[in-house]
Amino acid sequence: MNSKADQYGLSPNASSPTVLVVDDDQGILPEYQEFFDFAGFNTLTCGDPVEAFNQVLNIPDIAVVVTDLRMAQLDGGSMIRNLRAALPADRHVDFIILTGDASTQLMAEISDVPVFLKPADTDALVAAIRAALVRP
Repeated sequence: MNSKADQYGLSPNASSPTVLVVDDDQGILPEYQEFFDFAGFNTLTCGDPVEAFNQVLNIPDIAVVVTDLRMAQLDGGSMIRNLRAALPADRHVDFIILTGDASTQLMAEISDVPVFLKPADTDALVAAIRAALVRP
C-alpha cells in the first residue's frame, strides 16, 4: 500500500524538506501539521507571524513557508516582503499563501507567490510545495 509520502516522492525523515505553516488560527495548525507530516514533509507550525519571521531567519532547514494572508500582528504579504529583504542572498525560501481572503490588493503586491483559497485542494497544495522545492 502506498502512503502519501510515497505518492509525492517523499519519505518522512530528517532529510525531508521542512515546511513552516503560519496561521493565526491556532485551531487549524494541528491539522496542517498532521497533513504535511503525512505527505512526507518535516512540518513546523506557528500561530504568530512575528515568531515565524524569526524562525525562518534562524532555522536554515525551512525551505517553504505556507502562510495565511490576513493575520493580526503582521499580514502574510508583509512577512514575505520582510523575509525576502532580510534573508541572505545565498538562502532561498519559497512562499505559498493559503488564505480565506480573496482580496486582490495584497495578493497583487506579491504576485509571484502561489495563492490557494481555503479550503484548498490538498493535492494541489502538496504539488505546489514540491514544485517550489525543485526550483533553483
